[in-house]
Amino acid sequence: MVWSQLTPATHFSVTRRPAPDATTLRVAGELDAASLPALAKTLLRPEHSTAHVRLDLSRVTFCAPAALDMLGSASRHLGTHGGELIVERAHSQFQRLLQLCGPPPGLQIRPPPTVGLAPDEYRRREALVSETLTLARRITGAPMGNAQLLDPATRTLRIVAHYGFQHPFLSFFETVHDRDSACGVAADDRDPVYVEEVAVSAIFRGTPALDVLNDAHVGAVCSLPITSRDGALIGVISTHHSQPTAWSRELQDTLNHLARAAGHIL
Repeated sequence: MVWSQLTPATHFSVTRRPAPDATTLRVAGELDAASLPALAKTLLRPEHSTAHVRLDLSRVTFCAPAALDMLGSASRHLGTHGGELIVERAHSQFQRLLQLCGPPPGLQIRPPPTVGLAPDEYRRREALVSETLTLARRITGAPMGNAQLLDPATRTLRIVAHYGFQHPFLSFFETVHDRDSACGVAADDRDPVYVEEVAVSAIFRGTPALDVLNDAHVGAVCSLPITSRDGALIGVISTHHSQPTAWSRELQDTLNHLARAAGHIL
């Protein structure tokens, strides 16, 4: 996935599907007053005029109220030309703004994802990945880490436990459903991911996630998928070091065994 810069604080990527004529526009960063004109210009490009434009705002960590007016205006403009604008995913910041201001006329918004698990099962899984993260941090000596649960209905990872992190890291990685992070790749491939040096990793190269990791002083990361006995993904745990780290084969074997054992408990 190729990301481009709208403003210093905002990035976007575009994915097009020819049939049906659909465009997915992913936005990351801050939708502040400085970025809104640039985003409006992107939405109203001629090639989008008759398209079904899907907006992924799950990485938008700040949203100015004026963004709702701009999106409503863009949606109505596309509608007059046979197109449409739908917000498919949105960060909690955007959802809170909708609750305060209400949705703008003409803008279609998909309901926010909810965890498709029974409460007791959710608590069991949350406890499992949280305890596994604690053990992984003890094994690695990592000062930072987080545990994510998978929402099986939306295939989205959500942070349920963390150590050593603050905002904007926690806000940016609130949910993950793509391959622009080590945890996303681990979840997608069902295989552990060991990144020895974040700054030069192909996973993060050219993504807005790299800036967030650099700001959080993350130099290395390992992400371990937790899967059940039948191979279903439960969640992902990740440990982070502040400096580049060589993950020895012995350490990888120990962590891989921990992840497998945790998944087999359920």
